[in-house]
Amino acid sequence: MKKFIASFIFAVVVCFSVNAQSTTPRFGTTPNQDNTGRALNYKWVGKTDATGNDTLKIVPNAYKTILRLTLTDSLGMFVSSSTKSYAGDQIQIIASGASGTKVTFKGTAWQTAGTATLSSGGFAVIGLVFSGSKWVEASRVVQ
Repeated sequence: MKKFIASFIFAVVVCFSVNAQSTTPRFGTTPNQDNTGRALNYKWVGKTDATGNDTLKIVPNAYKTILRLTLTDSLGMFVSSSTKSYAGDQIQIIASGASGTKVTFKGTAWQTAGTATLSSGGFAVIGLVFSGSKWVEASRVVQ
């Protein structure tokens, strides 16, 4: 019985340590740690929207994730996991499409101003920063 309890406690500790998102930055903040940016990584994701209301599930696991979206009508953004995200990580969304196409944010991982509807210029650039628990909108330009 003692082995079972010890194994259960060990499994719970490992599970929580593996699935926890980080409230510290990806780079060092104390003397003699790397804060030059040379160890930071970037991720590029390109997605072309199909007809119909689609959902794009992303897993931000880099210092900066750049999403290049080509919209047909509307696309819902959903963060499927923030376990590999660190405080200060960034997502930059660059969306293009016809007037009236939309980028929506689904789920509880976002703290945004809501849906971005493209106008006649057909571009939207949205910047988000990870606070340690949510992706917070830092900037938005819709043209």
